[in-house]
Amino acid sequence: MKRMRQAAFLALAALALLGCLGCSNGAQDDGGPDIDMAALRGALLEADTTLPEMVVKTSDEAEAKDNFFYLSDLDYGKVESYFYAYADAGTAEEIAVIKLKNKADAAALMDSLHKHVESRQGTFEEYDPEQVPLTEGAVITREGPYVALIVSRKNGLVQTAFQGFFETDGG
Repeated sequence: MKRMRQAAFLALAALALLGCLGCSNGAQDDGGPDIDMAALRGALLEADTTLPEMVVKTSDEAEAKDNFFYLSDLDYGKVESYFYAYADAGTAEEIAVIKLKNKADAAALMDSLHKHVESRQGTFEEYDPEQVPLTEGAVITREGPYVALIVSRKNGLVQTAFQGFFETDGG
């Protein structure tokens, strides 16, 4: 009986060790190309010529962490960089790309972005119902560690520009 407990303990210890070896310990595990975020932002915003005047927030700003929390409740420590563009006039259009430190966090980020869209949709249902179709057509997609949120009249064109940016290794 004692040997069985020891064997079980050793097996559990081995599993725990393997689990720890899989941890990133802060190291990057992005598995994707290093993309110029400013160039990507320009390409996505140019893809939809119907976009209104957009306000842009980035991870380079002093209040980057606070601005990010408007978009997502993901732990900001998991974010390497981001940009977030939203309609200055208060309409539903918004485009964001977040580069994660570890692409394994993409599912959690995508879930968080879906919650963001649902929240915005609820706001527009109450205050500006004409904007609801834009939120209903929101696209959340990813390429490696890069996750994009696209809410625009031409979100298919913006999504194609996003995907194309990775096919050409940064435009």
